[in-house]
Amino acid sequence: MSITLNPYLMLLVFITFIALIYLLNQWLFKPILTFMNNRDNSIERDLLSTQTYKSDTQHLEEEIAQILSLARKEAAQILESATKEAKTAYEHKMNAKKAENESKLTQYKQELQEQKSQLYAELLEQLPLFQTILNTKLKQI
Repeated sequence: MSITLNPYLMLLVFITFIALIYLLNQWLFKPILTFMNNRDNSIERDLLSTQTYKSDTQHLEEEIAQILSLARKEAAQILESATKEAKTAYEHKMNAKKAENESKLTQYKQELQEQKSQLYAELLEQLPLFQTILNTKLKQI
């Protein structure tokens, strides 16, 4: 048995090989490459949309921080104005009470002065009586 080269057989193997490569290319490699390209494109789109969303998110976070800052400033102003109003109302009430107390004090002083003068007048009226009682007591001793 000798091995000889058969040109027809070689040609048949070559044609079969080329047909196999063509069919593999059509049925296997092209769909795989198309799928891989589509997947790469999808990944790129997702990355771009992620970056867009990231910038949108960053913009929204800055906006939120700005709104919170303004809200804190406004709350501080409201608190300050409420404190000033309360302080003013407190001072007004305190001044009114002080004035009322001072007027009552002067009224009481005036009443005490009147009572003092009345008592003094009564004592002066009863002075002769006291002198007579005192004299009788001194005589008894």
